Amino acid sequence: MSITDIPMLGEATDLDDADLGKRERNKLDKRRRIVAAATALFQEKGFEDTTTAEIAKAAGIGAGTLYLYVESKEDLLVSAFVNVAGDTWAEAFDLVDPSADVVDQVLTLLMHVTDHHEADRRLARSFFKELPFVSHSGRDGTNVVADWFSTRLASLLGDASTCGKLAPEVPKSTLAFNLYSIWQVLMRRLITDRITYDDMVTQLHDAVRVALWGTTIPR
Repeated sequence: MSITDIPMLGEATDLDDADLGKRERNKLDKRRRIVAAATALFQEKGFEDTTTAEIAKAAGIGAGTLYLYVESKEDLLVSAFVNVAGDTWAEAFDLVDPSADVVDQVLTLLMHVTDHHEADRRLARSFFKELPFVSHSGRDGTNVVADWFSTRLASLLGDASTCGKLAPEVPKSTLAFNLYSIWQVLMRRLITDRITYDDMVTQLHDAVRVALWGTTIPR
């Protein structure tokens, strides 16, 4: 699965834009405008201080019209997360040097996304503080991103194993899940100001090395 295959909530998943009729394209364009407006306001003001009326105004629609496209403000936060996190993770995988050792590959991946969130703390704070408490359907959206990342990371680890850089007996999916979980915990601590950025970098580097301890093959 490509990250571009992940839909926003309520968005058609089985048709390309060219296959849609004019009415459906207009609806899709309007929903994308709504999500873009919500994302910009969450970046500027944070999730809690942004109102649906402000989102509707920024998207150029009436306040009542907004609810023809989304059920709640938290639905928009999930869609913003799918877009932002999806794009950022995809960029991160493109930066990985397959000739590097496994520790460096994983750290390149995780540090790119860490730096992206650090540069946009208000939006990141909305994601990491609010998304754990969204509705069941919202959690489905965030889980799709996590599952996509874990699958891509497991594939990266599989390639490293094929190249003789990772022990073949290591369960790739489990290792990918563990690495993602480590990063998630540290990101929540960073975004909620429980640790500094420098602490985050140090702890992430140490944690990745420990997680991969004894699994990599020296060259």
